[in-house]
Amino acid sequence: MSLIPPWLRPPRVRERLASYHLRSDLLDAAAAMASDQRSDIYVVRLESSLTDSETVLRMMDGRHARVMGLLVLTSERIHFRSRRRTGPTFSVPLGDVLAIEAYTRRGTSTVRVITPYGSLTVDQILGRQGEMLADDARATIRGEPLPEQDPLRLLAELRALRDSDAISAAEFEIRKSTIFRS
Repeated sequence: MSLIPPWLRPPRVRERLASYHLRSDLLDAAAAMASDQRSDIYVVRLESSLTDSETVLRMMDGRHARVMGLLVLTSERIHFRSRRRTGPTFSVPLGDVLAIEAYTRRGTSTVRVITPYGSLTVDQILGRQGEMLADDARATIRGEPLPEQDPLRLLAELRALRDSDAISAAEFEIRKSTIFRS
């Protein structure tokens, strides 16, 4: 039972994006990322750049070449799509990734993707999301299945987001109750 009355509770990500009829994997990744309704339109636009054969595994807001956008890990590639129409974008097939590095400082993550053609850096990622993307990318490249959504891991990720002020205490309680219900 939530401590917040339904009329005061902000709509959840799935509720906000329901009218767009997005793919379920895209909705799952959007619901798991730390963002607010300002990112919704970019999630909707992202669907047009995905192929039918790939699955979205993780997604987050970040900055590449001084431009904000969405960093996306799919089953086939790592993709960055700028919020600007003419801004920088990149798409690296997972087979071309030589290494992926991530670290977190002062509540924000940085991810560096190293390819035979150079390296690509995305920073200003909220919380530890960058490290989670790097871990999932390494597992996908090795061909390992991603772990089931362990409730304790989800709760730890949620706590990290709250502690870095990426989400409010109220949003933490809402998401925590969702984890306990499932």
